[in-house]
Amino acid sequence: MTLKRENLLEHTELENILDKIPVGVTLTDLEGRILYYNEYSSQIVDRKPEYIGKDIRVCHNQRESIVKIDSILRELKEGSSQEYYYESKRNGKTLEVTVLPYKVNDELIGFIQSFVVK
Repeated sequence: MTLKRENLLEHTELENILDKIPVGVTLTDLEGRILYYNEYSSQIVDRKPEYIGKDIRVCHNQRESIVKIDSILRELKEGSSQEYYYESKRNGKTLEVTVLPYKVNDELIGFIQSFVVK
């Protein structure tokens, strides 16, 4: 079964769905500026409305996290289409983080970071 264009969800409906799933989602551009995050991510990690348009590195206090972000961004810009996975400790909990390229019409525009509490 294929969906026809008129059956696709409206933008606000999609945001509502993303806000309800128990997975944190953050979308950034190729420079690492935050374009979007869902409500669940703000319950787990440092995401605030004023961060939209800001560099994702402002949400990270540990040097190793910033180095990891820089490495992933560099590899994506160099053409990598690989999925990245790592674990991070936050407030005594382990986050399973997945980062993957975000493309629109086959053009790389950034990355999607998703995370769940383990």
